[in-house]
Amino acid sequence: MQDLFDLKGKVAVITGGNGGLGLGIAKGLGKAGAKVVVVGRKQEKLDRAAEALAGMDIEALAVQADVSREDDVNRMVQATVDHFGRIDILVNNAAISYGVRPEEMTLEVWNNFIAINLTSCFLCCKAVYPEMKKAGGGKIINISSVITQIGHPKLVHYSAAKGGMDHMTQSLARAWGPDNIQVNVVLPGLVDTEMMPCTGPNANLRAVEYCSEKSAVKRFGVPEDFWGISVLLASPASDFITGAIIVADGGLSLAI
Repeated sequence: MQDLFDLKGKVAVITGGNGGLGLGIAKGLGKAGAKVVVVGRKQEKLDRAAEALAGMDIEALAVQADVSREDDVNRMVQATVDHFGRIDILVNNAAISYGVRPEEMTLEVWNNFIAINLTSCFLCCKAVYPEMKKAGGGKIINISSVITQIGHPKLVHYSAAKGGMDHMTQSLARAWGPDNIQVNVVLPGLVDTEMMPCTGPNANLRAVEYCSEKSAVKRFGVPEDFWGISVLLASPASDFITGAIIVADGGLSLAI
């Protein structure tokens, strides 16, 4: 049974993997045996992430790239193949998020959100496809948001991008199923990360307390909560799961 979840010999690329949920997922996949490639825009954060992974005896490569740019994405894929020889797993986690009311939003803000939160996912999927096909199959895990299920008045741009990711996942699953590539999307809720701090001086404690009380588990999430679902969707255990939209929010969306 344990062999179903074994990632030894596999290579996983995690965009936005230099901090927060992305780094948490990288740690989970690494502990399951995968070699991991963390991708991000800030070199200093990448260096810290690589050091943290090395401290857990996880073989890792840090690649600086802006995944909303096709040339950067292609360079990232080539660097991964040059270093590890293959790509088996892709986690599209890179994202930005902040609130703007729609009537106040500029086209520049809209386009930036679509580029970083949606176009990057398409570019990375397209770029790894030849390597996964060459390897005989692969796993793509897209990280969306539970906001696509409930809506928010200041997150029209974010919801549009993440909703696009949800449905792109389903179509990619149809397109690449014959190539033994499974594509699924995970919808987190409130998770304590740099982008959405639930503790410390930058936390919106009122919102955190409200969401924690509303959730079925009565708490906010932490990156370690996503180790299990990430290993499942990256491993042979999920070979018959594809095109799935999986809510992982501690039951928050059941009440809101």
